[in-house]
Amino acid sequence: MKPFHFLAVMALILTVGCSAVGQTSVHNETSAPSKKAVVEASFQQWQDGAGSPFELLSEDMRWTISGFNTYAGTYTREPFEEELIAPFNERVEEPLRPTQWQVYEDGDVVIIHFDAETTLINGEQYRNSYAWFFTFEDEEVTKVTAFLDMPAFEKVLEIEVR
Repeated sequence: MKPFHFLAVMALILTVGCSAVGQTSVHNETSAPSKKAVVEASFQQWQDGAGSPFELLSEDMRWTISGFNTYAGTYTREPFEEELIAPFNERVEEPLRPTQWQVYEDGDVVIIHFDAETTLINGEQYRNSYAWFFTFEDEEVTKVTAFLDMPAFEKVLEIEVR
């Protein structure tokens, strides 16, 4: 049985079981959406060009790029934006957008595995696969560990901007 089907069956059993003994439903109408749902909505907005998962980041976030390359390491918000995001964005014709993604949640950690692409200022296509591990504190992401094809990313930063 697929995990989703199992969860749906369990929810139905719990709902029927609670009703049978005169208890109220286990669903709370005022509960906040899951962190997974928040990330999925953010990625849908990003794909639609109306938002970005970067909006989920706290001001004091730490972004770690895994690996042993020039850009591997941990960044605070300002260096992350100035040394990686801004230079990358200067070299693209249109914003990077995810093409497909999968989201997993485990407690305060949400894992996003996705592909993204765009056209570069030199006319070439940029495609990459990413895995981001978002750690939430309350409603904000305070820590990210990112895995990606760094040679493809570095190639973009080598493009001369005119």
